[in-house]
Amino acid sequence: MDARLAALKRLSAFVLTSGMSSLVSLIAVPVIIARAGDYQWGIQAAIQSAATLFGVVVAFGWGTTGTGEVAILPVAERPQFYAGSLVSRIYLWLLTYPLMALVMALLNPDFVLLVLVGSATYLMPFLGASWYFVGESKPSRLFWFDALPQTTGLAASVVTMLITSDLVATVTTQLIFNTIGVSVSALVVFRTSAAPVRLNWSIPAAFRRLWGQRHSVATSAASSLYVSTPLLVLNALHPSAMSLYAMGDKLFRFGLTAFTPVLQFIQGWLPEGGRENLAYRVKRAAQFVPFISLVGAACILALGPWASRLLSANQIDFGFGMSLPFALVFFAVSITQVLGLACLVQLKRTKALATSTIIGATAGIPLVILSAWFFAAQGVAWALVVSEIAVLVYQAVAVARELRQRTVER
Repeated sequence: MDARLAALKRLSAFVLTSGMSSLVSLIAVPVIIARAGDYQWGIQAAIQSAATLFGVVVAFGWGTTGTGEVAILPVAERPQFYAGSLVSRIYLWLLTYPLMALVMALLNPDFVLLVLVGSATYLMPFLGASWYFVGESKPSRLFWFDALPQTTGLAASVVTMLITSDLVATVTTQLIFNTIGVSVSALVVFRTSAAPVRLNWSIPAAFRRLWGQRHSVATSAASSLYVSTPLLVLNALHPSAMSLYAMGDKLFRFGLTAFTPVLQFIQGWLPEGGRENLAYRVKRAAQFVPFISLVGAACILALGPWASRLLSANQIDFGFGMSLPFALVFFAVSITQVLGLACLVQLKRTKALATSTIIGATAGIPLVILSAWFFAAQGVAWALVVSEIAVLVYQAVAVARELRQRTVER
């Protein structure tokens, strides 16, 4: 009973962290659309989507599999592991930011200042320690030192928008708080370490560490590529359709944010039972999660049109024709997050995880481009459904095959 109570408390802490962020985001979206207009909001959404793609280079796999790696590391070794990742990611950030800013400025030449500030703002969290705090099962640290600064920044940016009606000033406010969050998180990790933590700024050493992340970064790169491609393609081919797709993408991400505590809990729960109980716990997670995913998908389908009208003050015409594909995307992605980021990582099958996302990208990107060309936002949403289902099928087969093999070996 004590173990179950502890697990419930930890899950509740993760829920509080995600819920707070979602609540402030729900307030921010209609304010920005009302003050800056749906077109500028669409550009901001495109910058955020691009940051998801370019952020893969910055995080370089630590955000994907780092949680599982931290969970199985001895406590004394964890801070130094984080320090090594931080140095490598800082160098990658310095290389990636100019490239992202250039690409987005070419797509939005009339909004260069917004692009410059926005690129820095939305790349900054990839230097953070959220994956580390989840891996060490410290939801309180995740809340106070990672989520709270970012959420406070988002809330402060809403105030800035209400006062100035200037989207650049609004995003700059978020940048300040995102930078504070990254800095405070690093200080907390270092100062709570039992042994001194050494920051090795050697460039060769920093880039040698990247080799060990090759499967992880391939996974996150392929996944982010086909998740971020739709808005970038629409930005280039149908700018007027960006806000419609961005609204569906925003609702989908709200759903994923609500689902995040489940993923975070499972990522910590799987290794806690020891290697001898891992297969059993993987089976239970794989059996349980689809029911939660189905409920979330039903909510997006039923409430999507109403929520979009509320968030956009009736400026965006988002009907069931858009909410259905995004509901299906949520159903597939929420399951694959658990199968991939939790189960396959703990089963030491990161190569299968990488392969699954490459399959999704290979199927999804050509479909997204063709669908955007002929059917604009709605076609792109259905193309994403096809790619995510392909990922889901592959990961489900990979997990089942690994579990059968372990049963035979026993």
